[in-house]
Amino acid sequence: MDGSITYRKATRADIGAITDLCCMLFNAPRDELLAENERHLSDAGMAFFLAQSGDRPVGVSHGSLRREYVNGANDGLKGYLEAIYVLPEYRLNGIAAELVKMIERWAGRHGCREFASDCLLENTDSYQFHLKIGFGETERNIFFLKAIVPQGYEIRVIDDALREKVQPVLNETWGAPELAVNGRLWDSRTLPGISVVGKDGGILGYLLYAFHGGECEIMVLESIAQNIGVASALIEKVREIARSGGVDKLVVQTSNDNTRAIRFYQRRGFTIRAIRLGALDIARKLKPVIPLIGDDGIPLRDEIEFEMRVRRADGRGASATPVTPA
Repeated sequence: MDGSITYRKATRADIGAITDLCCMLFNAPRDELLAENERHLSDAGMAFFLAQSGDRPVGVSHGSLRREYVNGANDGLKGYLEAIYVLPEYRLNGIAAELVKMIERWAGRHGCREFASDCLLENTDSYQFHLKIGFGETERNIFFLKAIVPQGYEIRVIDDALREKVQPVLNETWGAPELAVNGRLWDSRTLPGISVVGKDGGILGYLLYAFHGGECEIMVLESIAQNIGVASALIEKVREIARSGGVDKLVVQTSNDNTRAIRFYQRRGFTIRAIRLGALDIARKLKPVIPLIGDDGIPLRDEIEFEMRVRRADGRGASATPVTPA
């Protein structure tokens, strides 16, 4: 091991260094990780350790204390390795192993007698690293997810026949078939989509989307039947579509007045990635029928954009209410 490397438990003053290293590990927006790490540093059941070369942070480990079930572990409190990262130019010097040991010793001081971790099946480097530092494989699992469609209903791809039912609903809600999204008009009549259809063939909700810029964007989502899981089922289905389409981000936006949609997306795993001030003022130039006042008397001015990371079909990548398209 390189003798010039020093190690220590991180404090709140290290939030910037921790976040910078985590950004390189997770390839995620810095603001998102900064907020997450601030919460972690305030949690007595979590800890970060840093490796430094002089004053330069070159590695980080993140550990937690877990009481919930962990594959292959006994009941009770156990330590868990949440993340480990070392800058490429400092690897193969034992730094990662030492950072993991610090988490293990920290967990031991809190009464843990087992220390667990995980890695993706395809991450052979991480797998070999875990074996090298003393971990033993316990179980292999493949996790599955599917949308639960309300009983008696089904999700259908919007074909020509179904579009004849969906389009009048959309036109009434949004004032025209054109949707103003991201500074341009989209013709909803040409966008692919899915719909929840009732036993009588009626439309209970629909979602239109588009692949562009390496992402899958939800262009419009409307749940006609409220509080029976229609919108959630549509979100889960479009996640599957995004994965199958080879992208790793699902994107959606809503207006500043739509507090219900803002809550809905965040509860379902979306995070805010942009707030576009004055976006609806610009959209009105493309689509003058957009009203000036929205829900609860709130002036319609801004757009809030959300994203969700999804696991692509190739295994890479990272998981009602009308929404914005005006």
